Amino acid sequence: MPKRPQTPDFNQMARNAGYRAAGIEQLRSNRWLLTLIDNDGRIVLVLVQARSLIGAADVQDLSELVRLRNPTAGILLALDGVFSAAAQRTCAELRDRRLQLCTSLPPAAVSVAGEPARGVLEPQRS
Repeated sequence: MPKRPQTPDFNQMARNAGYRAAGIEQLRSNRWLLTLIDNDGRIVLVLVQARSLIGAADVQDLSELVRLRNPTAGILLALDGVFSAAAQRTCAELRDRRLQLCTSLPPAAVSVAGEPARGVLEPQRS
């Protein structure tokens, strides 16, 4: 029987970055939606993908969640993966400053300030 991958400790990850986890939803076996709150009460949605390559459709999914729930920021977090060129292009084309592509959860103060931090990918502008 294949060993099932262990679910990351999102509560601990959130605390380490300065957030409080208000909600954790497992959408698929490798996808979660985190609702995080920073010390100032701002809401940050984090769509977590645990696969090797994150594509444009994932960025569009995050964009739709941000549009519907209207958080301060929306982060697409690649766990042990990378973003495709198409994903980076899509993020840039959407032109929503709330969207961030990250390979690690940025600190709470940075995720809502609009400044890039370590682990945050800057979209390529054409």
